[in-house]
Amino acid sequence: MIIIDNLHKTLENRKILKGINLSIAENECVGLIGPNGAGKTTLIKCMTGILSYENGSIRMDSQPIEQHKKDIGYLSQYTDFKAWMTCRESLLFFGQLSGLEKKLVQKRIPTLLEEVGLFGKDHFKVEQLSGGMKQRLGVAQAILHNPRLLILDEPMSSLDPIGRNEMKKLMERLKLHTTILISTHILDDTGEICDRYIIMKNGQVIGNINSQLQHVDRRKVLLQVKDMKNIDRLKMHSDLESVQFLSPHTILLSGDKEFVLKNVIKACTAQSIEVITIGFHQKDLEQVFIEMVSEI
Repeated sequence: MIIIDNLHKTLENRKILKGINLSIAENECVGLIGPNGAGKTTLIKCMTGILSYENGSIRMDSQPIEQHKKDIGYLSQYTDFKAWMTCRESLLFFGQLSGLEKKLVQKRIPTLLEEVGLFGKDHFKVEQLSGGMKQRLGVAQAILHNPRLLILDEPMSSLDPIGRNEMKKLMERLKLHTTILISTHILDDTGEICDRYIIMKNGQVIGNINSQLQHVDRRKVLLQVKDMKNIDRLKMHSDLESVQFLSPHTILLSGDKEFVLKNVIKACTAQSIEVITIGFHQKDLEQVFIEMVSEI
């Protein structure tokens, strides 16, 4: 659906994007994650046509993305609703700015507000809404025209835990029928939503997290045993750096190189340690992300 090829962008004589290459398939929900200053917002603004770029290309369905502006919905990091407008007036205003017919927008508003969890709030003024409600109104504005691609730039920023939970539920509903790109640096906000993640740092894509294999740490083994009486003997194992006791029957083995599980089982058998379960330690998204972007 989306293919970005060798994209470069310079702002005020500073290189912001340095040869971005990525793709997004139809009906994917992709997280664009990276530390502040990685270039995420600049990339999004290039995709939406807010910023031009000097080299490279962005294509949607094999055509320049500029030809598909009506297929894209965008929620910026900072929503610009007028405090004195009602939810209904706000959607009418943005709908007409987008070139939509007034009658069409009026017809869609009740369904739209219900979809984003603001049913019955059409006459509420923006100043009466909580932070989470304002963000959901922002999403309603972004999907007024039934876009095929929805781009959300830091949709959880400045929201309290309740507001973030509301937005998560909304995005889970939207991903059922829309391709979504979510830019964020708050990893907990995308962990249960995205199908995969694109990692950015210093204006470049430095990796993807898209399979369980990339979440496995083969230098750590999680071991459940029948009893602990001979566990200290495992410390003589040449590959071991440390043994961490997690519970009365569970230990975490750490080494300076990758373990071979059958060798760990052999070592346990040699020491009369009965193994109940064994497996590599699973990293969470935050651990993988920190390893990829860390300067140390």
